[in-house]
Amino acid sequence: MKPAELERLLALADEVQDLERRLARAEVLAAELARDQDVVAAAPRVRAAMERAAAALEPIARELEREWVDQGPLVAAWQRAAELEQVAEAAGADPVPSAEEAEAARLNVETARLATRRQRELIDREREAMAGTLAGAPLAVELPPGGDDARPEAARREVLALIGAAAEAAHEAEEAGSAAARQAAEARAELERLGDAADLRRALEAARERLPAEVTLDPSAPASAAVRLARAGVRVR
Repeated sequence: MKPAELERLLALADEVQDLERRLARAEVLAAELARDQDVVAAAPRVRAAMERAAAALEPIARELEREWVDQGPLVAAWQRAAELEQVAEAAGADPVPSAEEAEAARLNVETARLATRRQRELIDREREAMAGTLAGAPLAVELPPGGDDARPEAARREVLALIGAAAEAAHEAEEAGSAAARQAAEARAELERLGDAADLRRALEAARERLPAEVTLDPSAPASAAVRLARAGVRVR
């Protein structure tokens, strides 16, 4: 093989390697761009849903605080009646009156807590809506688990935790959307420099077709020539 022919062949081999590198990078960028675009598209929806959830949970928290205050005397009366029943039993007195009073006080508390159960239904509904929004969004936010404690103070703690999670998710969505938008812009700019992946693939296929499957190099050929050809997929003898 003449030196001029070898140089043309090496230039073509280098072109194939360059196209392979550019295509591989373009495909990685295209995948990253798709993910970033998903985040950019999801961010406003997630933020709006979390802000709506927080707004819906605020009055529930206030209502539970009111119920907590209102049920305080009822719970205290139940505890006193239960203690009097224990005292009567310990003293050998008839515990029936105290037991009846304790049962009546317990029923009063249970009746009052029916309202708290209704608030729990509202909490669960908001938690499910938040979980549904986050399940379809490319964001890593975990919601605090629910519970079944009938006390309004326990339900209020859960509501406050959900409100905090909603604020965190809204903030993260905004931050993630902004970061993804920047990354997407950078990816588009680099893709413009590299070229479209489909165009690069066609150019690579055309260049590979011009390469021979196998060549025999003269002993005088530089050692680097065999390496460059082999990297382009040419068998060297």
